[in-house]
Amino acid sequence: MLFGRHRRRLTRRLEREWGRTPKDRLLDGVGEADAFEELDGDATGDDRLEPQSWHDLGMESLIGQLDRTRTGLGRQLLYRHLRAGIRWSDAPILQATARRCSEEPGFHVEVGVPLEGAGRELGPGLWILTRPGVIRAPIWYWIFPILALLMVGSLAAFPFEPRALLLALPLAAVNMTMISFTARRMGPAVAPIRQIGPLLRTADALARLDDGSLPGAPGIRADLARLGRLQAVATLVSRDPLRSGELAAGLWGYLNLMLLLDPNALLVSARELRRHAPRLEAIATWVGQVDLGRAVASLREEPGPWSIPDPEGDPIRGRGVWHPLITDPVGNDVDLVPGRGIVVTGANMAGKSTYLRAVAIANHLARTLGTCPAESWSGGTRRVRSLMSRTDDLEGGRSYYQVEVDTVIGFIREARDCGPTLYLLDEPLRGTNTIERIAAGEAVLRVLLEGEDGEPSPHSVMVATHDDDLRALLAPLYEPRHFRETVTADRLLFDYRCRPGPATTRTAIALLERSGAPANVIASARARFEELSETTEGARRPPA
Repeated sequence: MLFGRHRRRLTRRLEREWGRTPKDRLLDGVGEADAFEELDGDATGDDRLEPQSWHDLGMESLIGQLDRTRTGLGRQLLYRHLRAGIRWSDAPILQATARRCSEEPGFHVEVGVPLEGAGRELGPGLWILTRPGVIRAPIWYWIFPILALLMVGSLAAFPFEPRALLLALPLAAVNMTMISFTARRMGPAVAPIRQIGPLLRTADALARLDDGSLPGAPGIRADLARLGRLQAVATLVSRDPLRSGELAAGLWGYLNLMLLLDPNALLVSARELRRHAPRLEAIATWVGQVDLGRAVASLREEPGPWSIPDPEGDPIRGRGVWHPLITDPVGNDVDLVPGRGIVVTGANMAGKSTYLRAVAIANHLARTLGTCPAESWSGGTRRVRSLMSRTDDLEGGRSYYQVEVDTVIGFIREARDCGPTLYLLDEPLRGTNTIERIAAGEAVLRVLLEGEDGEPSPHSVMVATHDDDLRALLAPLYEPRHFRETVTADRLLFDYRCRPGPATTRTAIALLERSGAPANVIASARARFEELSETTEGARRPPA
């Protein structure tokens, strides 16, 4: 009865939370990053989001906003998909789960109940159990069952031969030493082993929901059937007698002393984990993917304009693209044409950098989660490489300008051989003087769009800049777009709409005047601005 009441409450909560943005869903990033290193630390690939781009796009904060999973495993798989760049098209379990949750009424609750039962505790540290040698059992560990049998034999013989107690007493001392030794060896592994039971129960409950539409479910059921002994050992190791009272704790202590339950469990679990580590990893991955697929379906049901991308067509067209981390975001359009770029100008705070990030995030989520923060997205996706935020490399002894140059050179070298890429640059080469910045910036931005042997480049580049001269030099290879601002008597207004063409407004001098700068400073600045504008325009005109 209590179980039925709990299930009804849980069902109502899952239905209430479906398709709604959770409150205060934050990501610490530590456990998820550790899991990623366990699973993909040695992996390489073009689709992987590099640390610079991960930081530029604010992915740690973004995952906290996107997370609709119910378990720690699901959250780890969300992190992994976004960090490793795993494509939605390569994840049939995610696709099938999301589709069934969206199309079959009530299925998301049936899936959510066992996932919620496992909770956030399922996942942290679990992956180390799937690695060989985590729990070691040297050959001399076989002394544990021998000592246990000797203890049982001596106690059984005591009523018939009192001198058997002379064997039991030293055996008890030896057993206490062994228990203390193995406790130190088992300590770090106890918490992960404790998760094996909930993991297998959750996987079994989810596999029972399969009607032939969940890929991998038959294989999971077959793996579960082979892991009965491991589950029994996990239950033995992870028990907590104190929860059952002092009497149970005392009884367990005596049994542990006589039979070496903990050391023998360590011996058996080490053997079982060596035998079944691949199966355990497959089950954990499958459960995490089912959780993530359900989370994606919930995300698609939310009020914001989330769309399912259409991979057909060329070029890439995004309509109403918005940034998920912004309250009341403004949607903007983008066309990403192979071999072409977009140069965005406008004042500070007008929305240039946010626009670049919003497009990159939409592209990456469409690629990895099959879900896009936009009214529509068509034409496929590209991998992302960015250079937007810079800091000094103190450990490497490099200034932020050297870091920027090294990153740009890396872009140039890889652009010849890598797959279709979206490059993002915010105020490129800002660490040098104006003339060099413009000259080097033009050269870099042009070479990124140069194809092999005269063929069109497969890449697209988006660059935000204040340099109108750079914008002019890049025409017509780069389409000009701009953000507009309005200076009023008491404030600066932005509508955050991206418009075609170059920026025409100027705000720096107006802001100085509005902020109370002396009249002679304003007059001098305007005079110099007119002089420099005429000089620049004259330099741009072609010779007669």
